[in-house]
Amino acid sequence: MIRGLYIASSGMISRQIQQENLSNNIANLNNPGFKNDKISFKSFHEVLLQNYDKKVGNNNFKQILGTMPLGIGLDETKTDFSQGILEETGRNLDFAIEGEGFFTVSFDNKEYYTRNGRFKIDKEGFLSTIDNKRVIGLNENNEKVFIKIEGNNFKFNNNQIYTPNGNYKLFIVKGNMKKENENMYSATNIEYDNNSIIHQNKIEKANIDTIEMITELISVMRNYESNQKVIQSIDDTLGKTVNEVGSINR
Repeated sequence: MIRGLYIASSGMISRQIQQENLSNNIANLNNPGFKNDKISFKSFHEVLLQNYDKKVGNNNFKQILGTMPLGIGLDETKTDFSQGILEETGRNLDFAIEGEGFFTVSFDNKEYYTRNGRFKIDKEGFLSTIDNKRVIGLNENNEKVFIKIEGNNFKFNNNQIYTPNGNYKLFIVKGNMKKENENMYSATNIEYDNNSIIHQNKIEKANIDTIEMITELISVMRNYESNQKVIQSIDDTLGKTVNEVGSINR
């Protein structure tokens, strides 16, 4: 009976984690370029129960009592990098990537990567993200630089940015991406991506199927409630065992 408490509680903890993940995905529905996370679970190894109470003569012998499963636990969280829908915005500082690539931006002298191409021009005339991370590009000598666009005066064609200050192209990369927060990634094995297509006047929508997420969230909540009822039932049974079955009749 006690093992039932452990199994049901592990189920509740796992479903709570899954619920928080689904809620975070739904909360980022309108976040351009957001990639949703998916959680996978694994079952804990069963514990073999045994004792040595059985005696033959003066010797104790091992007696197998059976196994005790310990429920499920979190295995890993994976990011779904599938392509989101490209939405027309008509805004010339909006860019969307069709393919595997990521925009490269700078923050605290470190490079990060994002699929959110909703940019602006900062007060010094540089192309930057909405939260003031400067966008990195390649100049005419293929050197990594910040892209300077003063007064929103530029033209874009085939990943080439033409400005009065010089010409650039966006530094689009691919690699083994690790999510740092909702829309920023760090990466290893980075390489320049020549295959992705950059679209101006568009953004990539979050790759979230709202109906699927809500359906899964309802299923998780029902599963959580089922485990909760199991714990309540076991608790009631234990209470009766202590208060009624274990009482001494006088």
